[in-house]
Amino acid sequence: MSDEEMVKKLEPYLDEKVLRVLRELNEDERKVLKYFLQNISVGTIIAVRELKALYKIQDPKAVIRNLIDKGLLEQGYGCYSLAKQLRRALFKLLR
Repeated sequence: MSDEEMVKKLEPYLDEKVLRVLRELNEDERKVLKYFLQNISVGTIIAVRELKALYKIQDPKAVIRNLIDKGLLEQGYGCYSLAKQLRRALFKLLR
């Protein structure tokens, strides 16, 4: 399933503010979001390495920071995670 299909299926479980933010993401932000939709939570070092190597993101930390600022990702102790609202929507979709 493509990231666009995944977001489309998540729409009924997300509020309008989040949907607006999702629609305005640039290409790198979409790639990083897709990565976290697939992995939910990833250690900081691994996430940066994989995003550079597999997704060809030049500055993963900056893109991740943008997504944190937009409320789509969260930073924990040594990890990055999909934001709570997106995790809940994903779990509802996968039931």
